[in-house]
Amino acid sequence: MGRLAARHWDAESFSSRLPTQHDDPGSIFQAFVPHPIADWNPELDGLTVERVASAEDDLRNLAARCEPSIATPAEWLVRRAESAASSTIEGVHPSARRLARAEAQLSLFGEQPKQSDLEALRNIIAFERAMSIASQDDPITVEDVSSIHYALMGEDDPTAGKIRTRQNWIGGGRLRSAPTKAVYVPPPPEVVPEMMGDLVARVNHGQGHPLVEMAIVHAQFEMIHPFGDGNGRTGRALIQVMLQRSRMPTPSTLPISSSLALRKGEYMEALGEASVVCAPDAPARSHAVRQWIALAADAMSDAAFYAERLIKQVARVQADWHQRLHDTSAKKSTAAIRLLDHLPSHPVLNAEKAAGLLGSSWRTGARSLTALEQVGVLVQRSAGKRNRVYEAEAITRAFAAAIQSHHVQFEHDGLSVGLDDLLPTDI
Repeated sequence: MGRLAARHWDAESFSSRLPTQHDDPGSIFQAFVPHPIADWNPELDGLTVERVASAEDDLRNLAARCEPSIATPAEWLVRRAESAASSTIEGVHPSARRLARAEAQLSLFGEQPKQSDLEALRNIIAFERAMSIASQDDPITVEDVSSIHYALMGEDDPTAGKIRTRQNWIGGGRLRSAPTKAVYVPPPPEVVPEMMGDLVARVNHGQGHPLVEMAIVHAQFEMIHPFGDGNGRTGRALIQVMLQRSRMPTPSTLPISSSLALRKGEYMEALGEASVVCAPDAPARSHAVRQWIALAADAMSDAAFYAERLIKQVARVQADWHQRLHDTSAKKSTAAIRLLDHLPSHPVLNAEKAAGLLGSSWRTGARSLTALEQVGVLVQRSAGKRNRVYEAEAITRAFAAAIQSHHVQFEHDGLSVGLDDLLPTDI
């Protein structure tokens, strides 16, 4: 899907340039420059088309079985499952408890979590930024993509949100690493801005099947590798932007990274296969991307299956909560009953937050929390050294199970261990 560009690596200045005839041959490396994609339409074989069509059917079935009124309460859980899985692909294994505690400190008390906790939280913050961009009607810009990266890396990182101005590469070892020893070298920095302009043009004006468009853009983004770090997580957040803005029926966020985490080896191999050297109109270009498009379609089918499981799990939890209140004297607390509808989206809260959700006084919010604690819907936890919060344990336990789910196959893959073995059933 591109061409090779010869470059000279200067180890002293840690920079690259066009080579000259006087350069040491050992300092020359080849950077991969993908062909533009704004006006490219790949030719797909019948099997790939079938897998794309099957994924679309699975999404339509999800929409038919889980209308928004059922899907919306699970959105908090689905989004965090997706964010955690995206981090897992990069070798970062977040703790559900740590993420929940960090979110509570930041959102409820305005306190900065520990640096290690904040790093675990940033992928969620970046994901929420991506969802905010997806909800807007304006065309996607390079600045929008950069803002996702900024949210991911944090304001303390000097490269956050900035298109790279230096050569980067993948592989080659940590000590004395150089692009001359790399597994893959993205395009030189001077061509990256133009290539990113071409990429967002495809995001905004691509006319193909939404799943194919998503796959093409994601492969191109990862080949460009426009940032110094965080390209994988930013690229997967961009997938969500495209899906949310597409014509595909998606009643909830689709946790595609949860499937890709299961297929990490295939995922990396398929993206690697896409970086083939060929002419822009050569049949080899279409052939190179088919493996990734087919895998992306399969991952989308998995995501639909997984989302439905999470949605139905939250619905079962809510039904149990209402039954608990119905069976006790706490049913007289109308505020507590109303607060139940907010808990799936706000599973960690305090009295002030409860009052805000209910539009009530602090006292009413506090009483509602106490009523729900008495029937076992909420438990008290610590968020930091001094802060006490109430946690909807059934939701955070489901979140912990969702984080672990990348270690097992989904049930419809025909293996004996499925998602139901991870999600809590003792509600």
